[in-house]
Amino acid sequence: MRRSLLVVAVGLLAACTQVDSTEYCVETRYGKVVNPRMNTGLNLTVLTDATCFTMTERNYPAAAGGKEMIPAQTQDPITVEGDIAIVYKYDPSTIFKVFEEKRTPESAETEIVNAIREGYRNALAQWTISAIFANRAALSDSVRNHIQRKIGTRAIIQQVFVRDIKVPAQIEQARIQAAQQAQILDKALKQFTIDSVNARAVVMSAQASSEATRLSAQSYISNPKLLELEIAKAYAGGLSEACKGVQTCVIGGSVMDSWKLK
Repeated sequence: MRRSLLVVAVGLLAACTQVDSTEYCVETRYGKVVNPRMNTGLNLTVLTDATCFTMTERNYPAAAGGKEMIPAQTQDPITVEGDIAIVYKYDPSTIFKVFEEKRTPESAETEIVNAIREGYRNALAQWTISAIFANRAALSDSVRNHIQRKIGTRAIIQQVFVRDIKVPAQIEQARIQAAQQAQILDKALKQFTIDSVNARAVVMSAQASSEATRLSAQSYISNPKLLELEIAKAYAGGLSEACKGVQTCVIGGSVMDSWKLK
């Protein structure tokens, strides 16, 4: 009796489908939907099939560490290859429609991957090579928008990572040389600015000195007493320097005059 009950229990268990809380499962019988959303836990599926979609975030490429180089043509036009990573998930409000249109998760994922590739190519067609390398963050946003537009409401694009952009070797070399020349030009412009400021400072100093001389001369012409005062000051300064370091100083005389003083 116990063996019969065990057999029945095993048979019932084999006829059940376990639904995880992170899944959205649709139950069908011969292709016809009999339960648009199965309950979480064990569901009796006698003569029925369960088609389940994972509702957590999914990655493209699916393999850990995997990558796919997608060729695309830029606005220039130049063909480049891009390595991108996408994080997406199904929209709970539209997942049943996805099931009705695709019927299997594999078919739905195939459409999403195709949308990713085409969305990436559509985005790159709007960008030039120089713009791509100048603003990678904006490029990621552009790729995300184009992919979302292509997928529509079938899934939600969470994140887009443009991990690498490979351009033809000759284009890459030209880009590097252009960047180097830009650095040289920038350095030259900065040095030119410094030299211009220094030269301007010299000119301003000379102009200030010239203006001071002019104003001084104008003052002497308008007031001769000032000139006499300056002459007197200069004369006094000269006398003090001439007699520095001696006890007896005779200016304008001779040695005989110094003897007379004694």
